[in-house]
Parts: sequence; C-alpha cells; structure tokens
Amino acid sequence: TTGFLPTASVAFLDEIFKANSAILNTLLTILNERKFDNGAGIREDCPVRCVVGASNELPEDEELDALYDRFLLRKEVK
Repeated sequence: TTGFLPTASVAFLDEIFKANSAILNTLLTILNERKFDNGAGIREDCPVRCVVGASNELPEDEELDALYDRFLLRKEVK
C-alpha cells in the first residue's frame, strides 16, 4: 500500500460520489477509524490527516449521506 491512500497523510479524492459501495465502505472506515483492512485479514493504521473530496454532482442517494456528512467544509462552485 506504499504510495496509496492507506499510507497518505493528505489525500485528494476526485469524483468521490461515483465510487462503488466497496470503495465507499473502505473510505468510511479510513475516515472514521483511521484504519485500512488490507484484504489479508490485517488492519493497518492510516496516518491520513486531511482529505479533500471533489465531485461534479452532489449525492442524491441516501446511502451516500454517511460519506457526505464526513466532509465538514463544503464549497459549491457554479
């Protein structure tokens, strides 16, 4: 995971609300618990301190509300 999100301290996530449910669940775990399940049964610590998400669309599905709520600062650009 070296060089990828689980080891990053700052991350920019583009088109965040178009991700599939598996990726969204992983992102929620990283944002909420600062942990990454690597698929081999090992849970790694994530040093992430700042995550910036961008999207051309606001989420309309209720299942995306949990992720949308994790972003405290929001700026809509028209």
